[in-house]
Amino acid sequence: MKKFGVILLITILILGQTSLVAYGENSTDNINEEKFEILKEENIRLRKEILELRNQLSEKEAEKIPVLMYHHLLEQEDIDQYNWSNNGSVLSVENFEKHMDYLYENGFYTATLDELQSFLDGEITLPEKTVVITFDDGYYSNALYAYPIMKKYNFRGTIFMLGYRVNGPQVSFDPSDTQSLSIYDAYKYEDVFDYESHTYELHDVDENGEKLLLSSDEEIILEDLAKSKELLNAKYFAYPYGEYDENTIEYLKATGYEMAFTIETGYVTEDLSKYELPRFSISPHKMPFSRFMRIVNGSYDI
Repeated sequence: MKKFGVILLITILILGQTSLVAYGENSTDNINEEKFEILKEENIRLRKEILELRNQLSEKEAEKIPVLMYHHLLEQEDIDQYNWSNNGSVLSVENFEKHMDYLYENGFYTATLDELQSFLDGEITLPEKTVVITFDDGYYSNALYAYPIMKKYNFRGTIFMLGYRVNGPQVSFDPSDTQSLSIYDAYKYEDVFDYESHTYELHDVDENGEKLLLSSDEEIILEDLAKSKELLNAKYFAYPYGEYDENTIEYLKATGYEMAFTIETGYVTEDLSKYELPRFSISPHKMPFSRFMRIVNGSYDI
């Protein structure tokens, strides 16, 4: 009965959180900034209470946490129709929903990056069944498809955005091509997503095929990182192509970034550098569902 009572309380809190966010979302144009901030603070408070209760229900504390990396999502019929099948960064909506269903049905907690940082700093405990969900590049499909699925389960995630691609008006969705989520429409999805940096416009290569984040002059890199940080109010960073060096880390520190993520395979543990955190790339070509289950349950051999 005690455990049932705690579960019931969690449900009530989650419902309260959802309704509270929905009020802020639907009334944003009619309430002032101060009231909106009050609503956000209340949501943070509720989330802390939910985490405390989830920790009480968990038999063990998390020692290693999988950070999942997604990119573009499309319905399977559009993948087939528009020849996306050979693109390892395009996952079907159907597969993504299967992943989220599994996490929900098996009691996983989806930590934010703020919570992950607090975990690494030893400030909070996370339940054993914890994952972090991230998306790279800022595709509009994340809002169109991932958002309603994750919202249904009260999940949280982070989108690492390319500043130059999201710094403009929202364009219509077209499954034959890619579109970015406008940062000016992104507030509509803040009850699920946080937005962080993937550079402003250094996710590319130079004339010699070298990664711009590594080959550009220091002044250009620092300016780009600062511009992206200001646009997104970012604290966290994902390396384009996963490429970085010691200088890159120093540039991130100089511009005020607090954590950074690679594309190296592995679990996040407390002994790792906060600027070299691994992730599991979720690719349709290399990620059978059995492997996904091993990853999130902490049994994947690196």
